[in-house]
Amino acid sequence: MDSVPCLACSTFFVLRNKSQQFCSNSDCQRVRKRLWQKEKLATDPDYREEQRLAQKKWLQNNPGYWKNYRREHPEQAARNRSLQKIRNMKKRIRACPESNKTVVIAKMDARKSRPDRLSGQYWLVPMVAKMDAVKIFIASIPSSYR
Repeated sequence: MDSVPCLACSTFFVLRNKSQQFCSNSDCQRVRKRLWQKEKLATDPDYREEQRLAQKKWLQNNPGYWKNYRREHPEQAARNRSLQKIRNMKKRIRACPESNKTVVIAKMDARKSRPDRLSGQYWLVPMVAKMDAVKIFIASIPSSYR
């Protein structure tokens, strides 16, 4: 059987069954479970209600948890406050699109890519569910042919 890349870590592994998409690494299994839970919360109202009640019960059994956490982790609390300001601003902009305020959040890649180094075989691993990985071959055209 051919090896396929894990959707979480992109390392190659041999499938145990046709529907397997993640390797047996514990971090990858955690990602798989998190994705399953996210889908379950979105599609199953009973599961969503059970989770809400369990969280409510936990909070009742652990009063003051978040207050203590913020006191013991001031860096994370400050980071969350600044990120929450951005989320609130985005929400306001969505609610009132005629506003001319814009939020710029950029993720920049500092790597300098060189097209002549892309030659080789690669796996295209989709991040959308129910799609298979595809093996492709990329060959760059030397600058002398351009």
